[in-house]
Amino acid sequence: MIESEIYQRVGEFVVSFQWIENKLREIGWFIIDPERKQWPPLELRKLSNHDLINEVQKLFIEALPKCNLPTYLEEDFLKSFHKCAEELHALRKYRNRVLHSAYIEIKGGGEKVAILRSNPIIGIDENTEEYSFDQESLGPDSFKEEMVKMAEVSLFLNRAFIQLVHQYPNGGSDL
Repeated sequence: MIESEIYQRVGEFVVSFQWIENKLREIGWFIIDPERKQWPPLELRKLSNHDLINEVQKLFIEALPKCNLPTYLEEDFLKSFHKCAEELHALRKYRNRVLHSAYIEIKGGGEKVAILRSNPIIGIDENTEEYSFDQESLGPDSFKEEMVKMAEVSLFLNRAFIQLVHQYPNGGSDL
């Protein structure tokens, strides 16, 4: 087990999430001020990630009809942005669990055999009403599934941003 690879995966996950958070702000800022009259913008800066996702989704849904896209494309963007927001909320919750966890080295025979991520908040299982613990054993392949999801979300957000740059009224001329 190479513990530096595990901690590298944690860092990659967190930095990738921060990139997505920034892209959300770029989308929202572009909709709020497409001509960039006040730069840098003040809006959206102090929102929690939860509120940022919801606010940018709302702004995007309101802005989309102004882009005059073909109906099928507008409907696809609406459906896709909704799905993207759901995925972002799931990733946000996972990110919070990762950031607020303790990382415990498990040793056996004098060697580190695993690193355990353990969130100190005890939950209650919805089905059994028993206490549940949020723990996972980490390895070099940890966060792989989440990174794939973030890559898909990133591609969609870039696609949405580019569509706004080219189709949103008053946008795109200075970018």
